[in-house]
Amino acid sequence: MTENEARHRCGGGQDDHDHHVPAGVSRRTLLRGAVVGGGALAAGGLVLPTSAYAVPALYNPFGAYAVTGPWDPPYHNGVDYGMAVGTSLPACGAGTIENIPYNGTGGHTVTIHHAEGYRSQYMHLSQFLLPNGASVAAGTVVGRSGGAAGADGSGNSTGPHLHWHVINASGVRVNPLSVVGGGTPPPSSGGEGLTLQKIAGAGGYTGALDGVPGTYTWRGVQQVVTGYGYTGPVDGAPGTYTYMAFQRMAYKGGYGGTINGVMDANTWKGIQTICRRFGYGGPIDGAPGTNTYAAVQRIAKLGGYTGPADGVMGPNSWKGLQRLFTGFGYTGPIDGAPGKNTYMGLQRMAQLGGYGGPIDGAPGDYTWAALAKLV
Repeated sequence: MTENEARHRCGGGQDDHDHHVPAGVSRRTLLRGAVVGGGALAAGGLVLPTSAYAVPALYNPFGAYAVTGPWDPPYHNGVDYGMAVGTSLPACGAGTIENIPYNGTGGHTVTIHHAEGYRSQYMHLSQFLLPNGASVAAGTVVGRSGGAAGADGSGNSTGPHLHWHVINASGVRVNPLSVVGGGTPPPSSGGEGLTLQKIAGAGGYTGALDGVPGTYTWRGVQQVVTGYGYTGPVDGAPGTYTYMAFQRMAYKGGYGGTINGVMDANTWKGIQTICRRFGYGGPIDGAPGTNTYAAVQRIAKLGGYTGPADGVMGPNSWKGLQRLFTGFGYTGPIDGAPGKNTYMGLQRMAQLGGYGGPIDGAPGDYTWAALAKLV
């Protein structure tokens, strides 16, 4: 069996219905649909809905990712999606959360208890985000993907991905793609992804703004957040090294000249191309004017600039750019696989948008709201 085949057959993980039934409640009681307190069975801090066995409203949050392991029982009782470690995992439907650390071969597992006795499970997670018993709506991020070989919580996985399956009211695993369709994605489900892609544009990302961040988005984000640990001179006085960084950025916009610190027309054409992601609508003519500089100032906000985008480049504008440009000489890993340090960089960036929470590498709603203000 190849490594890829082994990864596709990761779904040997245990179901939580075998050994996570709340104390004092039998599986038979759960499956029979006993009603306690107005139609729901309360146990162990969870509210487990019970009624007729209709399929609840579920949708597929992972349709934009490649299927790396299809539903193929008995070899693989789930669907695998290839994604970088640390990818946000939205709930496929409303319900309540149960976290199962080290769930056998499935590793860290999030179970979402839905209506009608259904459950969905996400396996091989790198991070839990919500407490047991938390109520979630469709689209709420419930954890971060994992699966890197040998990583904590990866179970038997040999490569980064998500394993997803659904358990019906009879306690049987079913193909999640056979039961989705009754639910629709929440209108804001792409909000975090769009924010990330706009940030990534300043780090060289030129892909689609579709709200579905992938490896190239994360590489751009990592390029940007390297500026949030920079210790070099931020003096607001651009010189040769600042302009050389400008030229390295211009490469992302098509510049193919030398890195000599001399801003010529071709350099500015590259910069103007990048500026299109930041509101610039003028020509790509290599002759920067007020509109080009206003877009440059919007880019500088990613490096801490908080002034107006008025097209007048002062010391504060240049300081923001200098912080940002540290990413264009960065020698650390730009691997497209976000981890704790990447998320901590995003939280430090979020402070520019008013975020006052901890820098713990676990961004929540307040982090994302602050980041959205910057772009």
